Amino acid sequence: MFALVKRVGEKDENLASSFYGILLSTKAILLFAIFIRSLNSNSVFLNFPYNYIFKLFIILVFLLIYSMCKYYFIKKENYKRIIKQFENESTDKNKIIAILGILYSIFTFSIFIIIMNL
Repeated sequence: MFALVKRVGEKDENLASSFYGILLSTKAILLFAIFIRSLNSNSVFLNFPYNYIFKLFIILVFLLIYSMCKYYFIKKENYKRIIKQFENESTDKNKIIAILGILYSIFTFSIFIIIMNL
């Protein structure tokens, strides 16, 4: 998705690993929230002091997943394999993959907002 937009400065692999970490964190937090709400239907966990525990959990999950994505993509240099495969594919297929990535991102954030506001 990031390879289709030409930029100066920021590397695609840094943006991709960060954005992927955000998407995975959103999914993990959403699953945790659904689990907590199934245990307690009156949303007591959003009251003091549970709201601070939930916010701390969100930050810790994000930092953990973000670190794992940075390690996997950047430190292990797996981004080179992904970029090489991306360059070998046809440009029409790359546009379809980018559109699917954008739709997946929009869907993920939309579902997160809907579920968290129930």
